[in-house]
Amino acid sequence: MLLTIQPHPKQPAVQMRNYNITLVPEREIKNRISSLQAKLRACHLSGCLILDKINIFYYSGTMQNGAMFVPESGDPIFFIRRSLERGKQESALKNLLQFKRFKEIPPILNTYGYDFSGLGIDERTTPLHLFNMIKGAFPNTTFTDISFVLAEIRAVKSAYEIAQIREAGHRHEKVYAAIPDLIREGMTEWELGSAIMYEMLKIGSMGIARMAGFNGEGFGGYICFGESGNYPCAFDGPGGLVGPSPAFPLFGGDRKLKREDIIYVDTIFGYNGYYTDKTRIFSLGEPRPEAMEAHRVCIEIQEKIRGLLQPGVLPSEIFEQVYDEIVLPNNFGKHFMGFGGNQVRFLGHGIGLVIDEFPAIAKKIDYPLKENMVIAVEPKKGLEGIGLVGIENTFLATSKGGERLTPGSDEITIL
Repeated sequence: MLLTIQPHPKQPAVQMRNYNITLVPEREIKNRISSLQAKLRACHLSGCLILDKINIFYYSGTMQNGAMFVPESGDPIFFIRRSLERGKQESALKNLLQFKRFKEIPPILNTYGYDFSGLGIDERTTPLHLFNMIKGAFPNTTFTDISFVLAEIRAVKSAYEIAQIREAGHRHEKVYAAIPDLIREGMTEWELGSAIMYEMLKIGSMGIARMAGFNGEGFGGYICFGESGNYPCAFDGPGGLVGPSPAFPLFGGDRKLKREDIIYVDTIFGYNGYYTDKTRIFSLGEPRPEAMEAHRVCIEIQEKIRGLLQPGVLPSEIFEQVYDEIVLPNNFGKHFMGFGGNQVRFLGHGIGLVIDEFPAIAKKIDYPLKENMVIAVEPKKGLEGIGLVGIENTFLATSKGGERLTPGSDEITIL
């Protein structure tokens, strides 16, 4: 069997046995490691250990089970449990070694002459039992949390990463263009969601929805008819969702589509590891006037934020400006960014290798935006008796404001 994955222009591809696999360019890996090493030196650390699969992929180009040691200068070493064979095929790193136990790592680092007296580690993604094993293997090492350092580096996207996200947005739009033909009265949310997922998978979506936080998980997105979009939800976002069962409160439930229902479609598209996030509203028949007006205000808010997505602007200032200039004067605060208990205190979030990357457009985020950050902006409004309306697009921060990476009309599509 020959599986062919079409690479993005200027993106290398190699044939491994019977499979064509697109690889992360070697120059990309080198630049990322150089950025991390500069941060380690600034933090006065001799190196770091990377244990989570997302950052392992980011710094190695492969997603194998193991531990990656990055010294403050010199070549990293990726210790791999499995698969070393695949790691060597996919990664541009020079040093990839098989290991079974963490206690094997320090003697090897000694043979390379590396100092590991003070190491950075991501406390946010490292379970306590794993950290205890690391401490047992490195009894004389002082560990420092570098979770923010890792998030800060990944927040600014390279030209290669932007190309992946741009392609994801292009393919994402093809899916949304097909949605009107998938909708029929009487179908369930799960049936529409399944049809949308099939369309995404057909054109190369990864399917999986990767989240950054503890216990974070996603699947496909949110497909809601009517007031399902206001249903209480544990997910830290403005949308509500029933889902097929309490064990799987994701994607869509068994509510059937009726005439004049608002159809809320919030999905992600993953391409070569990178995501776009996008929401559009459809309606089976003419929506009620209050839905049309609320949606219009959400678009106005989005455009306000888009103009402010420039280097040097503080996300907290964007948040305050939107509330002071649009939300409060329009008496729009009730059920804005979620119905009732679903209400959240952000207007957007970073996106890349996971859906919820740094930074968020929120009140206390005083970290200035940088050129080539990618932000999903999602002003949404819950309406009693109607459901959730609003918009979400993925933008690239530039000197001229946000460049949209998710094309397509923002207006409600009336069927």
